[in-house]
Amino acid sequence: MGNFFKKLYKFFKILLLVAIIALIIKAFAIDAFQIPSTSMENTLQPGDFILANKFAYNIATPSEIPFANVPLPQYIFFEVGKPEINDVVIFEFPSGFENDSLRGGSKYVKRIIAGPHDTLKITNGEIFVNSKTIKLPSTFKTPKDTEDKDQKKDEVIYPPGAKWNRDSYGPIIIPAKGDTIKIAPENFELWQSVIVMDHSERSLLSEGTLVTLDGRAISEYVLTQDHYFVIGDNIEASMDSRHFGFITDDMIIGKALFVYWSFDSKKVAPGPLGFLSAIRADRIFKGLN
Repeated sequence: MGNFFKKLYKFFKILLLVAIIALIIKAFAIDAFQIPSTSMENTLQPGDFILANKFAYNIATPSEIPFANVPLPQYIFFEVGKPEINDVVIFEFPSGFENDSLRGGSKYVKRIIAGPHDTLKITNGEIFVNSKTIKLPSTFKTPKDTEDKDQKKDEVIYPPGAKWNRDSYGPIIIPAKGDTIKIAPENFELWQSVIVMDHSERSLLSEGTLVTLDGRAISEYVLTQDHYFVIGDNIEASMDSRHFGFITDDMIIGKALFVYWSFDSKKVAPGPLGFLSAIRADRIFKGLN
């Protein structure tokens, strides 16, 4: 009997060690995410499970407790690289946006199409950065017909007041670290999102003739982070920077690597082994470009 308990103890010890290693890897290096929507078709499809490299841009402490999703203060040890055009990134809005219809909810997966100080313009669905078209992957869904499409009256476009739509957008210059923004009640709506995302807290207020940040009156704000413009590969059916604005360095969790599992729940056949028909084997270990 003593032998049995020794073996049992050894088994649970190994199990605990494996769990701890998995927890460390998930917290610091590689994390897994599920694709819930069609916004990244045809690059990513609903039911795809992807791995993301958290070391792609910096080496840092975890931003949350793994599996519990409890936010933690993050400390960045050093920068490894900067996000580039065509990187597919996973990001999350700062706390305080849980009830925001545009920025609340779970983590997002989108493609970066413009970075700091780039000038972006979308004309009839075609993307121009600094007056040049950017090379997009073959999986990017190019709009078939945008010129005759009516703009939805309830479509929210960033920045507020812009007379643009999702297919004809800009030009807009992407903010960069070190830029100084002159802020006043008159242009508060224009710069509110940029400053709040850069500051990582919803503490910017317009109060009468003053604009305050953390309770202190300000007339200008110097950006502390680089900003990026992201879009879904299914450009006609994506909630992205055209609607919610820029994302910042601190919001980026990691760079998407590849699809490690893919399952189409709509194709489950009857019977105990019916789930096998829903496995998309051709997508497993598919890299992202």
